[in-house]
Amino acid sequence: MADRINDIAWQAHQGSVAAIIQLLNEKLVESGVRTRAIFSDGVLQLLCEAQSVDQLEKTTIVQKIRQILESIAPRNIRRVNINSRIVREQQLLWLTEIYRDRDNQLLWSEEITLPQPNIFRQILKDFQDYKESKTELAQVSLPKPNSLRSVVFRRRNRNKTKNSLQSKSIPKQSLPIGLLKVSGLCLPLLLLVWGAYAWLEGKSETSTSAETSKSLSIKPQVSSLANTQNFSQKTEDPFVAAVRIANQASALGKKALTPEQRLELATKWQEASDLMSQVPAKHSRYQEAQSRIQLYKKYAEASQSIAAKPKPTPTPGIKTLSTPDPFAAAVRIANQASASGKTATSSQQWSTLAAKWQEASDLMSQVPAEHSRYQEAQSRIQLYKKFSEAAKVQVQKGQ
Repeated sequence: MADRINDIAWQAHQGSVAAIIQLLNEKLVESGVRTRAIFSDGVLQLLCEAQSVDQLEKTTIVQKIRQILESIAPRNIRRVNINSRIVREQQLLWLTEIYRDRDNQLLWSEEITLPQPNIFRQILKDFQDYKESKTELAQVSLPKPNSLRSVVFRRRNRNKTKNSLQSKSIPKQSLPIGLLKVSGLCLPLLLLVWGAYAWLEGKSETSTSAETSKSLSIKPQVSSLANTQNFSQKTEDPFVAAVRIANQASALGKKALTPEQRLELATKWQEASDLMSQVPAKHSRYQEAQSRIQLYKKYAEASQSIAAKPKPTPTPGIKTLSTPDPFAAAVRIANQASASGKTATSSQQWSTLAAKWQEASDLMSQVPAEHSRYQEAQSRIQLYKKFSEAAKVQVQKGQ
């Protein structure tokens, strides 16, 4: 029987994020792309990084990752959000940075949905694995002492003689009858396994949808309900309660702007981390809870550090002019052009698309040298110009 501990493909099929990352990096190494991933709120958040923009061409990368993940078919992973950016120094909180400033952090992002595996094929594969493991265990035999060999040899000869006499008097059973007996024994087992699998899948989908609906409909509670909420948390599964609060914090983080909101966000992340630390060792998701403890703590520390940053005080009598970042503005226009390029058919649409790419290229050329992403802006100038020229070629074809 294969050593499942060292079987990376099997671990990835079971839903191990570390094994999935290893397989992706092995198959994308020729493209110069490396990946990182976090499974958060029912979605596999995947980050693709490379040295240049050309290596992160959206259509190619999304197609390769889809093919790899469909061949793995990881359990309990259906939604995958693919993010891409130019490689930079190691960041433990890269997902938080992306949520906080998506336009400046990413080149593009795309969410895909993996197909639902065939339940009958999955049941058949599990049954075959079980049968193979049972057969291999049955083949293991203990060595027999030399003193017993003669006795065993005599018994074998005696059994052969007895079987030969019985075979002459008893007619042999036909092959169809034997197959019917075997199928009659296996059919109840297959039905039992299928029923258990369907029940577990329905239960997991119900819990996931319930958590999602709760995260979308949560509103700030008034102080008069605080005691009731604390009482319900004591009687609730700490893992489920921590996930619910983490969903609340994730929704709040998308719209938190003031220091007070950031402090409230840090409090929620810390509360989720404390609840995860209360998950007992006998819990079915104990290992996942241990990894989320540190992750939620890091989110809480990041929110506290952002809230602690002092606001710039404007000088009295002087109006502060808002100067938008040309890099962010160029990325926003480029994303609009990329979305419009998927539906452009007429010459007018291609002409508008060429103008947008040219505008994004001009904005990139305005990025100052002291900007933190100046080198990346220089590479995007030529890239956006190429896209604009390609759109102009489409305009000429349509005339």
